[in-house]
Amino acid sequence: MTSPRIHSALGLLALLLVALCSWSALPAEAAEAAGAARTEGRVFVLGFDGADYRTAQEFVDAGRMPNLSRLAREGTVAPLGTTWSPESPVAWAALNTGQNPSKTGVPGFVKRVLKDENDEEVLEGGNPLPAVGHQTVVERPIADMETGPLLSFLSAWGALPLTGVTGLVIFLLFAFVLKVILRLKALLAVILSFILGVVGAGGAWVAKSYVPDTVPGVIGNPVAVDAFWDVAARAGVESVVLDAAMSWDRPTTDGARVVGGLGLPDCRGDNGQWFIYTTDEYEIDREPLGRVSSTAGTIFRIEDWRNGKIESNIYGPSNFYELAKAKEELASIEEQLDPERNIGWKAGNELRERKKELERLDNEGAHVTVPMVLEKQPSGVRITIGAQSQDVAEGEWSDWYKLSFRLNPLIGAHAVTRGKILQLEDPFTLYVNTLDIDPAEPQFWQPVSSPPGYSAELSGLVGGPFETFGWACATMPFKDKVIDAVTMLEDIEFTMKWREDITREALAQDDWQLMMSVFSTPDRVQHMCYQFYDPGHPLYDEELASQKLTFFGQEIELRDTIPVIYDQVDRIIGWVSESLEPEDTLIICADHGFNSFREQVNVNNWLAENGYLKVREGLPSTRMGEVLLFVDWSETRAYALGMGMIYLNLEGRESGGIVAPSEARALMEEMRGKLLTLKDEREGMGDDPVVETVTFIDDVHDGPYRHLEGDLMVGFKPPYRVSWGTTSGGMRLVKNEDGVVVPGPVFQPNTNNWSGGHVSVSPEFVAGVFACNRKVRLPDEGAHLLHIAPTVLSLLGIETLPESDKGALEVE
Repeated sequence: MTSPRIHSALGLLALLLVALCSWSALPAEAAEAAGAARTEGRVFVLGFDGADYRTAQEFVDAGRMPNLSRLAREGTVAPLGTTWSPESPVAWAALNTGQNPSKTGVPGFVKRVLKDENDEEVLEGGNPLPAVGHQTVVERPIADMETGPLLSFLSAWGALPLTGVTGLVIFLLFAFVLKVILRLKALLAVILSFILGVVGAGGAWVAKSYVPDTVPGVIGNPVAVDAFWDVAARAGVESVVLDAAMSWDRPTTDGARVVGGLGLPDCRGDNGQWFIYTTDEYEIDREPLGRVSSTAGTIFRIEDWRNGKIESNIYGPSNFYELAKAKEELASIEEQLDPERNIGWKAGNELRERKKELERLDNEGAHVTVPMVLEKQPSGVRITIGAQSQDVAEGEWSDWYKLSFRLNPLIGAHAVTRGKILQLEDPFTLYVNTLDIDPAEPQFWQPVSSPPGYSAELSGLVGGPFETFGWACATMPFKDKVIDAVTMLEDIEFTMKWREDITREALAQDDWQLMMSVFSTPDRVQHMCYQFYDPGHPLYDEELASQKLTFFGQEIELRDTIPVIYDQVDRIIGWVSESLEPEDTLIICADHGFNSFREQVNVNNWLAENGYLKVREGLPSTRMGEVLLFVDWSETRAYALGMGMIYLNLEGRESGGIVAPSEARALMEEMRGKLLTLKDEREGMGDDPVVETVTFIDDVHDGPYRHLEGDLMVGFKPPYRVSWGTTSGGMRLVKNEDGVVVPGPVFQPNTNNWSGGHVSVSPEFVAGVFACNRKVRLPDEGAHLLHIAPTVLSLLGIETLPESDKGALEVE
């Protein structure tokens, strides 16, 4: 090479090296530029679902929470304002993003949808109905998912091209091997290669047939904006987020490792389906359907012991692959049964029988099963699920079972679960907990972490499975009165301990600059145990409240469960504080607080009493599921649905709307005036109004999802809360003296085990805990959970997003 060419090559190489170095330095430089105001240390955000400021302060004053008390002396402890509505999915979505619910797209556990005559959702001109507000159900193309190399390869090809190319490649490969390497005669090599090519093509065709184009029933996340850890990761801050609510099913952000929390479904795509297997003769519904509980459980009547043995099944996810094939076959049968085709009596009968089989399969959900065998042992029962056996005594929990459900040879779902023998005899009763998605082998269509492999990494760190269902604790079977409080609390303790384990392990990795870990168990304990803690609760029973149990290693009474869970909150605050470096910042936050839930308010009954809502005459039953279907919309101006929201029957929005937009504000003002003077006139209930605030949502929220929320929201004083029936748009119905079904009273006691609450309570009564290991200058209106995201970003030296509703708190 001549000298000029050498110089040119060297110059080009130098330019490439400079470009490469510049490119590789960009993230660090960007992070450095963004971090001009960054604190030297890391930031740890410790979240406690339902940690109530008022309750915590009472325990601090009693000397019960020394670590929180130390933070109050050395740093900052204050109430943390919550959202309208003060519900966990609403509040956590707002806390994570710094944006109000009209921007996040999360209106609540329940939302109002408008549906037209074709049952399609519309923005205007539809009939109002309740729907799930914190989740979506979507059908996703398999090509858009991280499925692994084989499924990814198969999904990228059409059936015919894949078959042809596979056959041709195999033919050419073997022709070369047989002719060139093995030196067979050309004709024989061609014949054998052709046969192998045909076989390979057939195999490719079969393999492709096992890969559907889409996966239905994926539980999606409606959150429409980024969380603070996404913003931080894009600025070069390595972030770890554990069990964060409303954080599953979000786009993967490089530099952010996230394990989902509240909202994440179980392996079946359900919200915590649990199971009871019993020989109780009063239970008549057998497998595969069973009796469905009022929440999310299924009770199966199983055969009694035969030679000391019972055989049954564990019911996993619906086989969407088989269901899709069944629907295709059903459509074909419908076409063949067209009367104009005149296929004959015998063939028609065969098709009709097959149609019944397919319809039954569709109705039952085509759940994939794993066999379960129960065998009596001298000290209990040997429970075998699949190939795993454990001996379990009465009143004892099993260890983990790892289950594998095959939908077809290429697609499977993996779950983990535990069980407890509630009763050994008369009748035998086995509780099987939620089928959690196995974190070590998450199903590709419903990953539990981002990136999808992070949950497996954590599972390896803690040495085994952990619960992944977003509402991990067994509160619902206790709410349905099929397990006792002790069983529920054992499960709550189990959940809190493993969450502590993964937090310890992740924190110890020291490969993060921002970490958030959320503990939901304080919320679960308070929801279910206020009946033991509050002597004024309708369910309070002194004998039951005095029942002894072991909880977190202490022998206590049921009345002490709420104080003990705050002891655990304080203990976790202590070890996290000790694990951090002096320059690190610790922020403690809660989505909302808590109060006793003694009394229900039937808001639609109040609207009916005051002439705002009218129900048609001739209601068929006092136990109707959906009263909105029987509303006389021509004389209804407002209706209630969800956790305290009231909607106007607005012209141009609701299909039967009668309230002109120009009259809306005056109507809301009128309702607010009456609600603020509402009293519970039952004997012994006092003379104070039960409503503290009535908020017009337009005055506090703005954003592209404003239409998902109500027009005004009622904020009750404790111990009042919106009724169970109101949540689904219902009302309390009774029979009058003539036996006619009519709207009943506005107030009624809460006799549900779900005895503590926060939804629809005015936010000032359910403020959460805010704490920091540094002094924080709080604004006059106090700290609000909308401050958390901007404050974390500010501590990391990252500019607050313009979409944030509040600025960063001043941290010294």
